Amino acid sequence: MAASRESRWKARAKEHEQRSSRFLESYQENSTRLLIALVPDLATATLAWLQELGFKFATGFAARIERDRVHLQTELSSLEESTSPRDGGEELEKLSEHYHALQPFLKKCFKHPRFDQLLLEGYGTDDYPKKFWHLSYYVDRRAAREIEEMCDGRSFASIRREAIQALEASKVLEDRIETLKEQHQLQVSTEKRRNALQSRLEGHAERWLVTARRQLLEELEADPEVFMQTLLEAFPQPAFEWRLAREVRAEHSSLRSRYLNPARELLDQKQVARFDLLLEEYDERLGALQRFDQPGARAETIDWKSVIYGQPD
Repeated sequence: MAASRESRWKARAKEHEQRSSRFLESYQENSTRLLIALVPDLATATLAWLQELGFKFATGFAARIERDRVHLQTELSSLEESTSPRDGGEELEKLSEHYHALQPFLKKCFKHPRFDQLLLEGYGTDDYPKKFWHLSYYVDRRAAREIEEMCDGRSFASIRREAIQALEASKVLEDRIETLKEQHQLQVSTEKRRNALQSRLEGHAERWLVTARRQLLEELEADPEVFMQTLLEAFPQPAFEWRLAREVRAEHSSLRSRYLNPARELLDQKQVARFDLLLEEYDERLGALQRFDQPGARAETIDWKSVIYGQPD
């Protein structure tokens, strides 16, 4: 029996969540219909009427739209008028090839652990300070010969000259390559920003219309009764259906906290009699709402005021 009650609760909870999703979808659809009716466009007359109704967002809304448009257009014009650096793609490719061509020789030289020390001490030049009676002289000479063997028997002096030239050239190439990469990245960033600004300007009115409808809904949801009487008179069908969907959703949501969640606690506490009673009450309350969860319900003729408020139209 306990397993049966557990299954009953789980079934109710699952159905409740599925029904909640459908009620939310219905509320969103009715909100969209009402918002389209209330804010069909951003014409001056539309915004003025909404302001008269008391919607605070409508105050100065047209000025906000224009300020944003001018800001976007000014930034876009500035980007289009600015002098962009030349592409540099071909130069970057060639310099990169030159740079990479130098690296195998340098890697071969520096593979020997004493190559950098021989360069620093000037081995192979008149500036080399060590004399033949110094022990370190012979250590350096042995290292130089090993490097010569690594480089096909060439003299260390010629290897040294080529290595220094390659190092200097690599540094110059690195600096130039880095500059070209920065210029390229700036071009890419500028182009992305330009495209974004153009896109925002092209859809400017539509985005602000979406913003207006969102802000209107936020104010309407915060205190619907302030606006409902006027809205019911101006747009009776979408306004009433929106309020109905909102209240049905709120009532259904409350069933979870009032019945399902406490029933779960009672079941865990083995208070099965109270559990059964609470689940029965849940089913009774749910019965009044299930008619709004039927396919094609919008096409039916329903005395909504009587259902929700217990009074005729």
